[in-house]
Amino acid sequence: MYDAHLHLQDERFVVCREAAIAAAVAAGVTDACCCGSSHDDWGAVEKLAAAYPALVELHHPTQFSILPAFGVHPWYAGEQPAHWLTALEEMLVRHPEAAVGEIGVDGLRDQPSREVQRQVLVAQLTLAVRLKRPVVVHGARAWGELLAILKPFAPQLPGFVAHAFGGSDDILREVVAMGGYASFAGMVCNPSAKRVRAAAAVVPAERLLIETDAPDMVPRAQGSGLRVQAVERGIPEDINHPANLIYVARAMAELRGVAVEEIVAITAANARRVYRLP
Repeated sequence: MYDAHLHLQDERFVVCREAAIAAAVAAGVTDACCCGSSHDDWGAVEKLAAAYPALVELHHPTQFSILPAFGVHPWYAGEQPAHWLTALEEMLVRHPEAAVGEIGVDGLRDQPSREVQRQVLVAQLTLAVRLKRPVVVHGARAWGELLAILKPFAPQLPGFVAHAFGGSDDILREVVAMGGYASFAGMVCNPSAKRVRAAAAVVPAERLLIETDAPDMVPRAQGSGLRVQAVERGIPEDINHPANLIYVARAMAELRGVAVEEIVAITAANARRVYRLP
């Protein structure tokens, strides 16, 4: 399985990072895209990618590989040092396999201002176009605004991932029309998340991704086998971790009326395509 979006560098993993990776391997998760959130955590993402290098050549298999992504999350758009954009470019040049992310606009918080969020997003999209990198975008409660900003850049990008997709049918069609991939997280396991589950059921198979967004968005799934095993491994119960990706895959398979093995194969192939991996 390919976890299309998580944050293994998060401080909440300090007490259980190795246990979480071991649990992921045991659950069948082989790859993940680890996204930075601000200048402060890019170094931690870089270290994880060095410890678990992405499979960029077919003759170098690994049990678990991390593809790095570096970017400024909209929540932190107003907190970056003056040289953040230069530092971001230097990090991306140093890691030619890396994506740009997590970037976007956010409708959940009032600060930083939407104007600051937009300025930081446009600067990063411009850089991604120049360096020819895929991007991972955040649009919580701001999907329409996000896509309006993204639209002129999309044809010039290798691809983009709409992370933790939660938009309407119209937004989903626009993402697909712009060449994007819709990535679904633990919300698809929640029967009350009707809009997310409806979108997950109809997104074209070739544009479908699954993710955990670990350590956030713990799947509210029935059956606690993996969760119990995680606690036994030393992973706190309230921390989402990549082994929980199987819950997302199972929910997706049920919604689409296909075998879970098909979901696993399709989403892994799609992730490798958008992230430019073999």
